[in-house]
Amino acid sequence: MQENRCDVFIIGAGPAGLSAAIYCSRAGLSTLVFGSPEKSNIARAHAVENYFGVAETLSGKALLENGKAQAQRFGTRFLNSDAVDIKKNEDGAFVIKDSLAQPYVSRSVIICSGMGFKKSGIENERKLTGKGVSFCAACDGFFFKNKSVVIVGGSNFATEEAIHLAAHAAKVAILSHGKDFSIGKEMEKLIAKNKIKLMKSPVIKSFEGEDNLQRLIFADGSEMACDGAFLALGNATASDFANRLGLARAGAGNAFIVADPRTGETNVKGVYAAGDCTGGNAQVAKSVGEGCNAAVSVIKFIKGVKAYADYA
Repeated sequence: MQENRCDVFIIGAGPAGLSAAIYCSRAGLSTLVFGSPEKSNIARAHAVENYFGVAETLSGKALLENGKAQAQRFGTRFLNSDAVDIKKNEDGAFVIKDSLAQPYVSRSVIICSGMGFKKSGIENERKLTGKGVSFCAACDGFFFKNKSVVIVGGSNFATEEAIHLAAHAAKVAILSHGKDFSIGKEMEKLIAKNKIKLMKSPVIKSFEGEDNLQRLIFADGSEMACDGAFLALGNATASDFANRLGLARAGAGNAFIVADPRTGETNVKGVYAAGDCTGGNAQVAKSVGEGCNAAVSVIKFIKGVKAYADYA
């Protein structure tokens, strides 16, 4: 279990996460990164020309590959899995579960998970949000005790949301929303153990109900009655981690984490945030700078010092 313990978790492997990893590792902190650079928004950029020190045009993918190699050179460990759940213990330690259902323990966390929650585009989503449509099982699961609920999404994160709901709801089903499932074997075992139903469903066209959600309408015209629908599209986002840890949020739909841009500090001790998940300009330079600031704060927090500088 020793290899599952570290000084700092970094959630996200984009510019902010890689920058934070470089600084933390250089300072001698055991650093564990969840996520893949390929999933960062900048990985799709065919040309990066406005970042300091890049004299020749470089693709976003190449920039991230360089950053990952640099972090690994100083000892950063990268997991080939995504973070799907996180909680803070009474002793102040953080426990994170990855998409292979493996738990890890850390003394601090830097969230660099990119933008906030993903909207579904399903009709009446906004109208019925808070009235049966939700983005957070940990927050709203209690209100669906002994009711029938669905989770919209086909990833390991959707499975984790379903497991949260299974402790409250009478019936829980995961709907694929017109896509294929991409769920790991360990997660499949947990689905069976918790008696959660996997349904390869058509695309959901609309949420329907007067004062509260009552049914789903699919693109093929079929319907399904339910009391609640939880959106878990793609991987866990900044909003999901904020919900689980009780972090202050801001912006449209409370999609962004409130963090001091000078330090990365949030309202929860030991938790820092950097990059697009904090809002503001979605630029590489901003993300890298915030990743650096958050990392320096973590270094001071773990080492118990008031000042730290990395000049070399």
